[in-house]
Amino acid sequence: MKELDVVVLAAGKGERMVSRKPKVMHEILGKPLIGYVIDAARSLDPSRVITVTGYGRESVDAFLGDRGVITAFQAEQKGTAHALSCARGGLGGNDVLVLLGDVPLVAKEMLDDFIQFCRKARSVVFVVTDLDDPSGYGRVLMDGGTIRDIREHSEASDEEKAIRTINTGICYIPFEDLALIDLIGENNRKGERYLTDICGIAASKGRPAKGYFHPRCDEVLGINTLQGLLEATMIMRKKVNEGHMRNGVTFLGDDIYVGPDVTIGKGTVIYPASHIMGRSVIGEDVTIGPHSMIVDCIIEKDVNIQGFVSMKGEEAQQGTTIGPFEYRPIR
Repeated sequence: MKELDVVVLAAGKGERMVSRKPKVMHEILGKPLIGYVIDAARSLDPSRVITVTGYGRESVDAFLGDRGVITAFQAEQKGTAHALSCARGGLGGNDVLVLLGDVPLVAKEMLDDFIQFCRKARSVVFVVTDLDDPSGYGRVLMDGGTIRDIREHSEASDEEKAIRTINTGICYIPFEDLALIDLIGENNRKGERYLTDICGIAASKGRPAKGYFHPRCDEVLGINTLQGLLEATMIMRKKVNEGHMRNGVTFLGDDIYVGPDVTIGKGTVIYPASHIMGRSVIGEDVTIGPHSMIVDCIIEKDVNIQGFVSMKGEEAQQGTTIGPFEYRPIR
């Protein structure tokens, strides 16, 4: 999709995380939230990926340094429209997909379908979903498939707060509609420029925005609390492990953690309470005994790790056996 630019908004602090760490740098299975979003963006093969950073930009920029993305800086958090404006200088004259750096479960398959929908609609499109408890989210006021307005929770009436359809923040803006961002003002209680206000502006120009409904709310909602981080971790762990099992890897416990960038060959058997993290590469027909911690290692075919082993940055040659406590603990 070379005619597409992706902008990832990642400038927020995340007050509800109760942490000095930037929200997007909190980890799931050893990988920052934003890492998953960048991977999803790059899987679309866009012309460019621009990440807007702000709070804690040093750590975010350092993580993004070797990932082939452009970074833009939002010095003050003045809303999502302001954040997107900060990325304007890096855009290349294409349609724009806006993703959020705290939505790690967004799937390529969903994004592919969304983009196809948007290109047929040829209008501004927001991803929407339904929640049993929509408290805190912007409510989407729709007439059929058309978005009349998106009302922030703090700005919504009691009647509007009863609406269960909410805005996820993921949106698509055709190139010809990008100039509408400049018309978004600060007419709200927080004095911020909300990207959602583009819906009313687009309607006034005869180009009403559309809503794309996605039924899997867990795939399109941001992580706002540490409880939410735990829940997302459980979902991601299940997703990663099931992918390896489909490829012929045996898991002998439900307390096994495998990082998203780990490669494991078929025929490998993993015993309970094992953690395989980083960019480890595990060959075929390997046995990994219980309570093993393996980080950034290369384990060749037919290796037998008997368990209670901690190893980092090590290589194990084909056919070798590693006894308990044989390697140095991870420092």
